[in-house]
Amino acid sequence: MGSKINKHLWTALDFKISEMARVDLGVGVLFGAVALTLSFVNPEALLRSVAGAVQIVGVVVGAVIAGISFQAAFMDQSFLRKLRVIGSEPVYYLAPFLFTAVIGVLAMVGLIVLSALSPSSPKLLIAIVSTPVAILTMWTIVSLIPGLATLVQFVGLKMDALDVPDDGSAASPRQDDEARAK
Repeated sequence: MGSKINKHLWTALDFKISEMARVDLGVGVLFGAVALTLSFVNPEALLRSVAGAVQIVGVVVGAVIAGISFQAAFMDQSFLRKLRVIGSEPVYYLAPFLFTAVIGVLAMVGLIVLSALSPSSPKLLIAIVSTPVAILTMWTIVSLIPGLATLVQFVGLKMDALDVPDDGSAASPRQDDEARAK
């Protein structure tokens, strides 16, 4: 994980705890508690849910990659120059999708491990594996909502950038409003 490529990813994902402690994490923790309970009460039911969870997380990761691609497609040189004038960081708009992709990959790895277990596996082992996997799985799924909110913000950013000349020489209306407010 020490390569330069991964370093850029971890830098982009430099979230504050307050940015991570949202409803999507709460839903993940709730489902982690459910998985923990089911591990001891009904491990068969828990293990039956793995196949569906794998499919849903796969769809979410695919949707996230599509969202990243959508945004990246609009980040040409002209737009990036405009972002510099506006004072916006382009990676800010990619970070929620990147984060969802990372936790989605971790969830998929955990789901693969969980799928190798059987109802006759020790219940403690099922609990140890299923609890964090359930947290990551549901966190991945529900984190699509903040990701979609970021897409809406990105469209607003594209609208703000319309008022900046292609050479990036003028201040944006947002900067003019901020200057007047001071």
